[in-house]
Amino acid sequence: MSDPIFPEVVIGPIAYITIGFLLAVIVLLVFRLKTLDQDQDSKVSEDSFDLNMLNLKKSRRDILGAVVEKPVLQSELPSETNFSKSTVSQGIKDLTDLGFIKKKKRGNTYLIEPNLDRIKEKCGTH
Repeated sequence: MSDPIFPEVVIGPIAYITIGFLLAVIVLLVFRLKTLDQDQDSKVSEDSFDLNMLNLKKSRRDILGAVVEKPVLQSELPSETNFSKSTVSQGIKDLTDLGFIKKKKRGNTYLIEPNLDRIKEKCGTH
């Protein structure tokens, strides 16, 4: 017998199987990413706190609220909270002393992160 005139006839089924497999993988990845987003959304709602229960000054509550949403560089907090640098600096000192936030040195500023365990403890959400 001679070689087939149209080799794509031989390759065709393999190509269709490969394309089907790749499409199935893409669909599964998209589904997994959506479930990860839903898991993340439920985590945010679990970590939602009533910061009013902490009996802090408004400026301290607002700074803590910004940090609870996501860790922030101290140098960015004045623009995010609309407080002066000195108010932010004093607020961070107070919140650190109370154990509500943690500071990590990043260049010439600090990364400010929430201490979620301490916040949950004081807010009464365990």
